Amino acid sequence: MALNVFGSPERIHFAYPAIERGLDPALRGRVKNVVAFDYRDGSPASVHAITEYIGEHDIRVIFGFDQPVTAPTYKALRKAGVELFISYWGAPMSSINHGIRLLAKRVQFAITRYKPDLFIFESEAMRETAVAGRGVPHSATRVVYNGVDEKRFRPAEDRSYAYDLFGIPADRKIVYYSGHMEERKGVHVIVEAAVDLVTRRGRKDVHFLFMGNKNGEERRFDPLYMDTEAADHITFGGYHDEVERIIPCCHIGAIATTGWDSFPLSPLEMQSCGLPVIASALQGLKECVEDGVTGFLVEPGDPLALSRRIEELLRSPDLRARMSVAARKRIVNGFTAERQIGRLSEVLREAVLRSRGGTRIP
Repeated sequence: MALNVFGSPERIHFAYPAIERGLDPALRGRVKNVVAFDYRDGSPASVHAITEYIGEHDIRVIFGFDQPVTAPTYKALRKAGVELFISYWGAPMSSINHGIRLLAKRVQFAITRYKPDLFIFESEAMRETAVAGRGVPHSATRVVYNGVDEKRFRPAEDRSYAYDLFGIPADRKIVYYSGHMEERKGVHVIVEAAVDLVTRRGRKDVHFLFMGNKNGEERRFDPLYMDTEAADHITFGGYHDEVERIIPCCHIGAIATTGWDSFPLSPLEMQSCGLPVIASALQGLKECVEDGVTGFLVEPGDPLALSRRIEELLRSPDLRARMSVAARKRIVNGFTAERQIGRLSEVLREAVLRSRGGTRIP
């Protein structure tokens, strides 16, 4: 995005609260300008260091991640010469407010002098947490959906890799989950759906593969299934470097979040590989999956609703095939990483031009 707008790596700077551990691997060899700066640290030494850096390098634009409406260093950044401040949010900004409370939030935002000029969100649901939660004017927000590398995540003819890697019987169709194991992600709902399918519905032709567990955190789900027939139909696969080879081997994707979810990458990766996705009808997930077209939306926290939809796809190869094609098409047409970068570039370019009164970017 920054290269698209400003052209040269020399004009791009990265700031981290701490840099002792070095750059992110994705940036190594590509980034020369790096500075330690914590926006929450308003100490004189920290403020002096960053204002000196901004002045020395003539920095006029800041693009920050999850920057709140107020922080102790914002005034110094503006005084140092920053003309445009954009905050990109990968999380909800606030709970939703109403009435007098919302009005108070809007007034508070309006009278706050030093704050970001524009807030970018990954979904309409996330934008709503700023507009109806924090009082940010709709005009000061934009939505840029996440995207995935559709060339990396794609359907594959050889679908044996995951079966061989995890020892899953070849006559079973895999239901796939990838993500964190925390309570709000609803892994327990998928496990309960697995128990329902295998033990009550007698579906011995299905296998559930969970990716993302670490340090034995999957053990807390043992009481839900270990003493049932489903125990032989559930695998926790941990972390793996080649998930793009695992996902195409699977039949269906499942995201059963019970709390907040923004616009996660995992259902996009699944759909890009041709998996219909069954997801909770929550916030950004409702924007990730087109209900009845690329998958299904189900009531959050309802394992029986999830198991019914899984069985529907198991019973109907034609329906699954139609959704598979539609899922892949939807990602290629609207949710690629290239499209995301392009849209971010458009938003940044527009904001820079507006901040400079229409003057072209030099």
